[in-house]
Amino acid sequence: MSVDVLEMTWSRHGELVVVTLTGEVDADNVSQVRKCLDEAVAAHGPRLVVDLTGLTFIDTTGLGVLVRQLATLRDRDGTMALVAPDGQVLRRLRRTNLAPLFPIYDTLSDALT
Repeated sequence: MSVDVLEMTWSRHGELVVVTLTGEVDADNVSQVRKCLDEAVAAHGPRLVVDLTGLTFIDTTGLGVLVRQLATLRDRDGTMALVAPDGQVLRRLRRTNLAPLFPIYDTLSDALT
C-alpha cells in the first residue's frame, strides 16, 4: 500500500534543522510544505536538510517550493541539502535539471556529517 497522505516533521541536529517529508507532495499540499519549511528555518536557523527518503511522489509545484526555499536561504547565507536516495524523487530532480542546485545525499547520516 502506498502512502498518499503527506507527513512532515522537523528536528534540530546541532546547527542543522532536518525536515522530513513522507508521502506525496503535490499542488494540494504544497502550501503546507512551504509553511513547514519556513517555520523550521524561523525556529532553528538557516541551515536546512530536507529528508525526501519517504516521499513516493513530488510534482513540479513541490520542486518549486524546494528551489524557492533554497534561494531564500542563500539570501540569508544559509544552506540547504536534500536526502534523496535513488528513486522517483531523485529521478525527477535530475530530469528537471534541478539536482545540480542542491547537495544531495543518499542517507540522512551522510547529510549530517
